[in-house]
Amino acid sequence: MDILAKISDIVWGLPTVFVILSVGAVLSFRLGFPQITRLREILKSSRGRQGAVSTALAATVGTGSITGVAAAIALGGPGAVFWLWVSAFFGMAVAYAEGVLSIKYRRSCPREGGIWFALRDGLGLRRLAAIYAGLTVLSSLGMGCMSQTSAAAEALETLGVPPLFCGLAMFFALIFCLCLRGFTEKLCGAVVPVLAGLYVLGAVWVILKNASALGPVMREIFSSALDFKGFLGGTAGAAISVGCRRGIFSNEAGLGTTAPVHGASAEDDPDRQGLMNMFEVFVDTFVICTLTALAILCSRADKSGIGGASTVVLAARSVFGDAAPALVSLSLAAFAAATAVGWSEIGLSGARFLSPSLAPAYKAVFVLAALFGSLTAPAAVLSISDITNGLMALPCLLAIVLLIKDVCGRR
Repeated sequence: MDILAKISDIVWGLPTVFVILSVGAVLSFRLGFPQITRLREILKSSRGRQGAVSTALAATVGTGSITGVAAAIALGGPGAVFWLWVSAFFGMAVAYAEGVLSIKYRRSCPREGGIWFALRDGLGLRRLAAIYAGLTVLSSLGMGCMSQTSAAAEALETLGVPPLFCGLAMFFALIFCLCLRGFTEKLCGAVVPVLAGLYVLGAVWVILKNASALGPVMREIFSSALDFKGFLGGTAGAAISVGCRRGIFSNEAGLGTTAPVHGASAEDDPDRQGLMNMFEVFVDTFVICTLTALAILCSRADKSGIGGASTVVLAARSVFGDAAPALVSLSLAAFAAATAVGWSEIGLSGARFLSPSLAPAYKAVFVLAALFGSLTAPAAVLSISDITNGLMALPCLLAIVLLIKDVCGRR
């Protein structure tokens, strides 16, 4: 665990965060800050494409949007929320670039997309494209599957459900989804909006119940994030590192993970696809993560010092009483299952890019990873996922930077 944590800290150190935010800042300037100027178009971009958008959202809105936020506040304080927003703001521009490239360089028959096609066909970097596809496959097994089932098993264990039972349930559910082509998109299109809607209502309820604390909490978020003395002392530095790191881990902007989903969609306009990618980052961070953070801070659950899902449970208890543990645990399990289903499509696309013959083997390994993840310590899985995710960012950002003319010339 110590070795994994050190490697993760190196991969996800401030230099990596700085590079991602810098690329996002340059893109924002070149594109005319579409996060602001085109916000209305972004919010309307999902109309008519619910299946693809929901599948991509399923892959991004997972347990990281709940427990990850609690962990960020525990490690970086309230100021981490501000840097969560900063990473998402510039991450939206990076997500736009990923969406454009997913359409620009996709194959038409069969329709397939992904940053690996931009690396191979746009830049001629075949080996790097293969490495990136391999990292995507590993991330799908780690962050997309094992970390989700591990978190779900840990949550349901508090309700008396054995971890093995959770793993077996996920095992058979994923077999069903992977065997029925096209079923994943339909399932996510039906389930994800309902899950997100119910979670938003619950979080808003907690915030309204503790509305008197909202003003002080907002002041605390900004003051602790921009505290120069705290930066010299290390507290603000921790807020920047943890906030940006958890934000990118949650919305995945800069990793290119949702490009395969959108590359396989019926959308033909690169600009519209880019806006849809921005919509997903907006929902994940500025809606789900923000509401989670405000619910925790307004209820003062962050002062308990317990961390993780228990912090979210404590926040929910201020409204739902003794039903809070069950509600939070079931929400975590549902989000984890949806994320695993969404990631199965992403990892499968990476395996097909490496070799079409790898698809059956990948499906078998993925469902076994779900079973294994339920019996694995969440901290170990999270560290491994952090490492593979961080390594994915470098090829993705390289493709965006070297193909920036394609990105900024598509409007």
